[in-house]
Amino acid sequence: MDRMKSWLLLVVAWVIPLAAQESRIEIQVALDSSGTILEISPELRDRAGLFLEVENFTAARLFRREDSLFILEIAFRQGGAPARQRTLMDATALKAFRRELSSRLAQVSQTPALNQEGRPGLIVKQTLMGLGFYGWSVPRILQIEGERETVATYMLVGSAGFALPYYLTRNRPVTKAQSMLAFHGATRGIFYGAFLHNLLAPDAESDESRLFLPLLGSIAGSSLGFVLAGKGMELGRAELLGVMGDFGAGLGLASAHIAGLWDDERHKPAASAVTLGMSGLGLAAGAWLSQREHYTRGDAYVLRMQGVLGAQIGMTVAAALADKKEKSYSAGAMTGGVLGAGVGNWLLHYQDFDENAGIFISCAQIAGGLLAGGITYLLDSQDHFDPLVYHSTIALGSLAGHTLLYHTFKLRK
Repeated sequence: MDRMKSWLLLVVAWVIPLAAQESRIEIQVALDSSGTILEISPELRDRAGLFLEVENFTAARLFRREDSLFILEIAFRQGGAPARQRTLMDATALKAFRRELSSRLAQVSQTPALNQEGRPGLIVKQTLMGLGFYGWSVPRILQIEGERETVATYMLVGSAGFALPYYLTRNRPVTKAQSMLAFHGATRGIFYGAFLHNLLAPDAESDESRLFLPLLGSIAGSSLGFVLAGKGMELGRAELLGVMGDFGAGLGLASAHIAGLWDDERHKPAASAVTLGMSGLGLAAGAWLSQREHYTRGDAYVLRMQGVLGAQIGMTVAAALADKKEKSYSAGAMTGGVLGAGVGNWLLHYQDFDENAGIFISCAQIAGGLLAGGITYLLDSQDHFDPLVYHSTIALGSLAGHTLLYHTFKLRK
């Protein structure tokens, strides 16, 4: 009995000090010397390169004990459960830690901030795609028939059009070139997918088969455009690629029409192959041109409208010479478009239009054509004019509007 009492006294003598030690108060203090950082978040940890050996890191905090020692607590997750690692530090160790932390933070502050100037535009455009083509096509591809289910699917897809790009771009640079080329790929990818469907499965007419490749093409085009523009591509070069890709597609459609490939369903795969091939050549030409000369976004806008203007004039001239035969319009548009783009590119060699100038010149060309067409329609109160007259006056009005604004901004240089 006496021996048992002695053991109990010995155990109490050890346990009471330990219990007192475990109940010490710890006060959270700043991790840095300036007293501004109370917690290191996962984002700051990644940017500063701290605690990289800790997997599933969640936070780091510093506490001061009553005995003037410090505890560095690192929180993380292990096996899905919260865990923490606590390291005891004296004043010397804390000073060394804070010196290292200050050095890392100084490096972070000198690192240029993420360039996300194109992120709002990217998210808005992708949201529009979700509310437009994606929201409309996904229920049909999935063969959802009920009205309630269709509406719900549309809403979910529209929401994803915002949520996915927002989440995926939250910690990465997004330039205006990426925003522009991603949207170009998303919209043109629909048509590329449709032509690819005509090439691979021309006889498949169900909604799910007709819409699957356009949807896939849109998503692939958007992703590819974003990645390509993210490799240091300037905005003017990205816009030029889009312009030349559109030119190629237009030339492909016109070539297939002249060859009569669109006249017979059996030739639909060949017509689609020609259009896709010419689109690829247009993109390649855009890449080649952008490496030879510097293009601003305004230059690309103007080049597009000069090609359109050439097509308008060429179509009118060819139709007049060929007595308005159907395919003369396509032949004239092709020839005039190529000449217009070629001459326009030569003229742009001596210019450097900014984005606003490009927009104004484009709008002036459209407005000039509409003005001339409207006046012609008013004068033709008895419907005596044939379509060729309208094409001619609209082309002349477009030429006048383009020329006026072109020289206006040219003289400002």
